[in-house]
Amino acid sequence: MYRHLSLAGEGFINPLPLSQADSSCWNNIRLVATDMDGTLTSKGKFTSKLLQALENLAAAEIKVLIVTGRSAGWVSGLSSFMPVVGAVAENGGLFYLSGSDQPVALTPIPDLDSHRRHLAAAFEKLQTKFPQIQESVDNRFRITDWTFDVASLTPTELQTLDHLCQEIGWGFTYSNVQCHIKPQTQDKAIGLLQVLQEYWPQYSLEQVVTVGDSPNDESLFNRRYFPLSVGVANVLEYANQLQHQPAYVTSASEGEGFCELSNYLLQGVPIQPTDIIS
Repeated sequence: MYRHLSLAGEGFINPLPLSQADSSCWNNIRLVATDMDGTLTSKGKFTSKLLQALENLAAAEIKVLIVTGRSAGWVSGLSSFMPVVGAVAENGGLFYLSGSDQPVALTPIPDLDSHRRHLAAAFEKLQTKFPQIQESVDNRFRITDWTFDVASLTPTELQTLDHLCQEIGWGFTYSNVQCHIKPQTQDKAIGLLQVLQEYWPQYSLEQVVTVGDSPNDESLFNRRYFPLSVGVANVLEYANQLQHQPAYVTSASEGEGFCELSNYLLQGVPIQPTDIIS
């Protein structure tokens, strides 16, 4: 069902406003695969409105799967306490099924100690050209990737960092929060496709909608694999930096944009009063 992922693009296609989508395209959605920071959060926090939207989707039997760049240590708790079916961490490196504190490796790493040493060495090489970059506070809780803060880096500098990582055999991506040094074959789409194949093979890709806001979500917008993708409005800040554009974009930003999508998905779906958070 899930073909080998290629980075070959479909060409630059501007996203349509979500309001212009044919309402029938949402009728068959069974799973929402969504980024977290800047997509579910609003100014870095989960709102009561967002949590209500997640509860309503669960009540309508529409599964929500988080696909984030956050660390393994952070995501292990998240997947247990939120009304979601699981979470992919570290941009496709690991998967936590809801209720389990043991991650499933999506990127094979034969020797973890050696892998971490090589990542540290790659970061030190980047620091020789960009001495201002600082290791992220959550880096000690990571397994598959290495992160440093994105703050103060310009688009040109981010592009240079990407080229430097490629030259030394690593992949690179970034979000509105962090920069990531990672295995070259590791990204959100590849990890998500593995999880769908293993845990929800009954769903076709036409029954999945992917949601994001940043360059590290770009692979989720690849229409060759995910025909229905949505960017919350703040994704437009990166429009010129994305090879793959989302099919649709919400009018609202961040968590409000996700709630906007949720409302479209729930149109015509009865929600029982007992499912509403008071």
